[in-house]
Amino acid sequence: MPVSGHDALRYFLDSGYRLLAIEPEHAAAIAELPPHHQDPFDRMLIAQALTEPMRLITHDAVVARYSDSIIAV
Repeated sequence: MPVSGHDALRYFLDSGYRLLAIEPEHAAAIAELPPHHQDPFDRMLIAQALTEPMRLITHDAVVARYSDSIIAV
């Protein structure tokens, strides 16, 4: 059953998820990434994960090549 973006946001916040804003440091970190992957959205997620530091879980084996802290599932 599809939900609206507003409903999804409410569900995430009610469940205790925190939002991660895109900060200038994240954008700057993109320039330091090797060119394994060219999708700009994926590169931003990778840069955020490496900058914070946070774990990133992905099904994309190419994204997982960036760091041991990125978990391929």
